[in-house]
Amino acid sequence: MFILDEPFASGILLDTLKRNRYPVLLNDFVKTLPEYEKLTLLSEERFIDRFKTKPLIYTNSENAIKWINDNLMFSDLIERIDTFKNKGKFRDILSGMYPDFYYKEVLLEEIEQLKLKDLKFPFIIKPSVGFFSLGVHYVEDADSWKAVREKLLEETVKIKDYYPEDVLDSSGFIIEEVIDGVEYAIDGYYDSYGEPVILNVLKHYFAGKDDVSDRVYVTSVPIVREVQDKVMRFLKSLSRLTVVKDFPFHLEIRIDTDGDMIPIEMNPMRFAGWCCTDISVFGYGLNTYECFMKNIKPDWDDIEQRCGDSVYSMCVIEKGSHIDDLLLKGFDYDKLCSTFSNVLDIRKTDFMRYGVFAFIFVQVESEDSPELKNILNSDLNEFIIYE
Repeated sequence: MFILDEPFASGILLDTLKRNRYPVLLNDFVKTLPEYEKLTLLSEERFIDRFKTKPLIYTNSENAIKWINDNLMFSDLIERIDTFKNKGKFRDILSGMYPDFYYKEVLLEEIEQLKLKDLKFPFIIKPSVGFFSLGVHYVEDADSWKAVREKLLEETVKIKDYYPEDVLDSSGFIIEEVIDGVEYAIDGYYDSYGEPVILNVLKHYFAGKDDVSDRVYVTSVPIVREVQDKVMRFLKSLSRLTVVKDFPFHLEIRIDTDGDMIPIEMNPMRFAGWCCTDISVFGYGLNTYECFMKNIKPDWDDIEQRCGDSVYSMCVIEKGSHIDDLLLKGFDYDKLCSTFSNVLDIRKTDFMRYGVFAFIFVQVESEDSPELKNILNSDLNEFIIYE
């Protein structure tokens, strides 16, 4: 079964639902979708009854967590969601596996009172319950902490309107040591036996050490191979610490210079946000929604024979804090597309509401493609239309 909610449901997702006649909860967001009547719709009562016998749910958005918390309180699903959604609780579970990892939870009102002696520089600070890179900051030293602290308090007022508290709660934060290394994002699920399945691996590129944006992600079969074994070992170890079954997730990790894998966070009930998991359809012809619902385990040897080492990228064209909303008139999407040689799809967004201009999916020649380097380091001013 599927629960759809804001901010976005892709055409690929909707076509998947219609083709397979997957049951979908009828809610206000669904009624805004084109031809929603063609979906297999269930009322809240019927959805809850069906869940009691077939507790298999996928959500396109963490906004759906509120409905789950309000209506499926009889299920242990709520506890599992909270365990992974709350970054502090997730770190607590992993503390036995990573005993030397430094982290600290603080409330918003405690931030100004934090003593320098109680902090371990450099560190990352982010909302304990968060989404995207909203409210995430890299702090190099005591001087930068002063600037970040002021900016963080200002941001809190602004970003709290983007998503519900179940998705982004800026009242609590987690401070973590900086994990040096290469970052990856993994879409996957635990099947009905608690066995993990990897569906998608995206390598996350950054413009510099203090960059915490979601601008560029790249995938290919060689990238999957880079981390597949390490991630599977971690997921199997995690399942021994907490019972997880019939559970989709979006895992973020880093692999350091010694080859050790350290988890960053694990987002529950969904794959890459804003339906960005669809990059697997463009790259591999692999529908991650169907894989989860039908218990399909990708044959990466077969995919490699079909796709070779082709490289695909998903770029998040976010509206940075340097952009003045009062002067912003529009965005030149045609010019953005012209900077890439092979655009597979572009998804425009309500940038004033969500702080993102677009998601663009492209095929490139290699991981170090000049096209990706250019967009990674762009301040976007060349595409922005001002008053």
